[in-house]
Amino acid sequence: MKKKKKLRLKRPFQLILAALLFLLAFSFFQLIKNQFKQENKLVSTQVLNYEDLMLKYARENDIEEYLGLLQAMMMQESGGQGNDPMQSSECEFNTQFEKKPNAISDPKYSIQVGIRYFAKCLEKANVSSLKDEKGIFLALQSYNYGIGYMNYVEQTDKQYTYQNAIDFSEKCKKDYNVSVYGDSKYVYHVLRYYEDTTLVDDWLELYR
Repeated sequence: MKKKKKLRLKRPFQLILAALLFLLAFSFFQLIKNQFKQENKLVSTQVLNYEDLMLKYARENDIEEYLGLLQAMMMQESGGQGNDPMQSSECEFNTQFEKKPNAISDPKYSIQVGIRYFAKCLEKANVSSLKDEKGIFLALQSYNYGIGYMNYVEQTDKQYTYQNAIDFSEKCKKDYNVSVYGDSKYVYHVLRYYEDTTLVDDWLELYR
């Protein structure tokens, strides 16, 4: 009889212990999941609705610390609306749809492609952290213009400047016989939606 009582006493204790371990593991998972998530009041609800998906692809490309910047980019590109919220249809990684504006009809794919391309821009600009302002500026402008802009910068000023962003746009308009080529102020237009205002303040101080 005594042994049965001991077993009965052990079972509730084991269940409580298991429940506590589960809660601890769940809390740890939520902590890790939310490590890079942040409420950015400068972007729309539509952009924030994609936060989990954006974080997923950012992690796949090892750029999760740039989530806030990616949200600012989406805000500038589309406000989180439409089927191509990252406006990545013309990107080299788009292999499922035509490479023309708004050709992507799957928001999830647009985000996957756009984040992968921005990861490439960061890598080619040798950006090591969010503190590398000139590298961030170069990567952002290259997302808008394409990697060809980096080659142009390498042959001219060796780093991003607002002036060479203007010059590259003018060159491409002549080369391709078009009236508009990209957004020469893309860096500023993105950074105004980035909650840490240091980057946009520094851009304005340099190029206003």
